[in-house]
Amino acid sequence: MKASSQLLFLRPSSILYTKLPTKPLIIPTSILPTPSTKTPSTPRPHTRSFVSNPLTPQLQTLHAARTLPYPSSALFALIADIAAYTDFLPYCNSSTVTALSAPHPSTSKTYPAEAHLRIGWAGYDEAFTSKVFCVPDTCVEAVAGAVRTTLPTSDLQHYGGEDAKSAHVPGNEIFQSLRTCWTLREFPFKPLPSDGKTPQEGSADLPSRARTEVELQIEVRFASAMYAALSQAAAPKMAAFMVGAFERRAREVLGKGEVGDGEQMGSGEDSALETAVGGR
Repeated sequence: MKASSQLLFLRPSSILYTKLPTKPLIIPTSILPTPSTKTPSTPRPHTRSFVSNPLTPQLQTLHAARTLPYPSSALFALIADIAAYTDFLPYCNSSTVTALSAPHPSTSKTYPAEAHLRIGWAGYDEAFTSKVFCVPDTCVEAVAGAVRTTLPTSDLQHYGGEDAKSAHVPGNEIFQSLRTCWTLREFPFKPLPSDGKTPQEGSADLPSRARTEVELQIEVRFASAMYAALSQAAAPKMAAFMVGAFERRAREVLGKGEVGDGEQMGSGEDSALETAVGGR
């Protein structure tokens, strides 16, 4: 007899096919999570850190001063002669006055209002333009980049008064801002008497000698941290180096000055500074 084929149906044994109970499932409360009683915290607002970015160049301020045996008027004339800077200032390869002020109300003279300088140092050769402000016998200030003159409006009438406050020129690849200010303060001077008397007794009949304090202040913010780092070795000495170079220029043009017998002027640091900065 021929065997007949049969189909065998198997019931799946998976739990998915298990019949669920019809009554609701009761879970003991002991295993349920306890709801939190804490108040939700308020998100903190984002605040900017007060720590400065080390990659952002900081403003550097350089300062030097020296007393020279000349009247302030003679020294002012040397500082205001910007076209001659290339003859004595370190690393100044060219200096050209490109604009003049209106006549000054007291002296009737015109003074530099804009100058173009080219500076070369450590393989860099950079040209830039500065706005210049001259106050006769008192100061010469030059600004470039994101900086304005600090002089009072009353001293800037020959530069347009209040309009001079907004005058500026862009910076360059080396610096964001540069401010250079030469300040002159003349004072009367009488040497100490050599006979042991007080200055009032021993030198009362002697004429006063010309003395002027020359102060140079430089404020510079470099355009990048790399330039700031490259300048760290030389920058702190640069102001003193420039004042020393100016003193030599004064001796060349004005002579010995009003120096008494046995009196020495200058700090004697010129050669040391020149070696530290790297020479001209």
